[in-house]
Amino acid sequence: MPHKDNERKVFFVRRSVEINSGAADGRFSTACHEDKALIEILTIGDELLCGRTPDTNAGMIARELHAAGFFVQRITTTGDTHSAISSALLACLPETRFIIVTGGLGPTEDDLTASAAAGALGDTIILHSQALAMLRRELERRQRTMNASQKKQALLPSRCTPIANPIGTACGFVMHHADCHYLFLPGVPAEARAMTEQSVITYINKHSGRNHSIRSKTLRIYGLWESIIQEKLSGALDRQPDVSLGFYPHFPEVLLQLTTHGPDEAILKDRLKKARDAIAEHIGEYIYAEGDISLMEAVGRLLVEKGGNVAVAESCTGGLLSHLITSVPGSSRWFERGLVVYSNISKIQLAGVEESMLTQHGAVSAQTAEALARGVRDRAASTYGIGITGIAGPDGGTPEKPVGTVFFAVASPEGCRIYHRSFTGNRDQNKHLSAYTALDLLRRTLLGLSIKGQNPPLNP
Repeated sequence: MPHKDNERKVFFVRRSVEINSGAADGRFSTACHEDKALIEILTIGDELLCGRTPDTNAGMIARELHAAGFFVQRITTTGDTHSAISSALLACLPETRFIIVTGGLGPTEDDLTASAAAGALGDTIILHSQALAMLRRELERRQRTMNASQKKQALLPSRCTPIANPIGTACGFVMHHADCHYLFLPGVPAEARAMTEQSVITYINKHSGRNHSIRSKTLRIYGLWESIIQEKLSGALDRQPDVSLGFYPHFPEVLLQLTTHGPDEAILKDRLKKARDAIAEHIGEYIYAEGDISLMEAVGRLLVEKGGNVAVAESCTGGLLSHLITSVPGSSRWFERGLVVYSNISKIQLAGVEESMLTQHGAVSAQTAEALARGVRDRAASTYGIGITGIAGPDGGTPEKPVGTVFFAVASPEGCRIYHRSFTGNRDQNKHLSAYTALDLLRRTLLGLSIKGQNPPLNP
């Protein structure tokens, strides 16, 4: 958990109930307050309130804003009625300067956001010529004819400025009222994301008075709890006060995002490099990649660089590790085969595990994990072999081997490394943690790193 004197508060509001959620870095919020760019997010939709549809837009927008160096101080969700939308628009906090609104801009009768915004902010609805032209161009591109319901999407407040939608028909729009900028986006997640990336961040950056660049770097970490990461990084960025650090648990890993902004691109690049190097001094062996590279991709690249490949014999993960590997395009260059050896007889027949070993040590044991790794490597003639065996739960545990007990082995030309972990998640979490841990053990083997470390995070 963050230290109390270094904690940033973010407020999530659902039906006027405020939930206090701590975040990681106090310096970040100070910089954003100086920019006078305090922001709220309002998502609209009955389907969000009843839980039928997850509110992915709020999280996406908040992440994009945080990456750009802005501070979201409240997130609100409201229903699809004129009164609810109007009330939410006028209920912003006194210091808020930007409100990003998603939902209710489509062609159906329950899409009421534009008319509610006009009423709440003292405007009237018109058939907006600029929005209509945007809509017509998009429909022509799709070789479709405009009908009455589609035309409704061009009924916008008269004083608004339309925001182009690069992948959809419902354009967004901007209104300014009482020293606050309102940015309205469609609720379709892909459209909201595209418009946030292409228009919203640029607009807020311009109207917050920054007029300079923002740069960020994401470090991907596996094998440490978020709290342990923060403890290990205490004081690491003291010499980089202009770089903010954000923690983002993303089960079963943790993302660290470094952000800085200023007028000089070269200085920003240097700041991020120095910050990254400072962090690597403390937890470098747990950083498996930067940017959007998955652990599977990172391991694959290492194998390709070394001219090697891997085969897998997995029991408690039930094929999950093979699935994760083959989700990477081009993994056929480095993945030879995957065996799901769930029963004892399959371990014997497919991976060559001795029946006497299973009888003596049990299916869930270090000896069986080693036999699986060596057996699949020998039969596949691969450079590396991975063996996984354990108890995913919720049943099957014993006092000696409780649920979450997992044994791993990585067989290589140099020998076999064996590892034991005790996970405390549910069945799905234990399976994912086991698959990721196996991959991380292979990564560490390829890099010559130790396999000792903290249990990876369980919070999704």
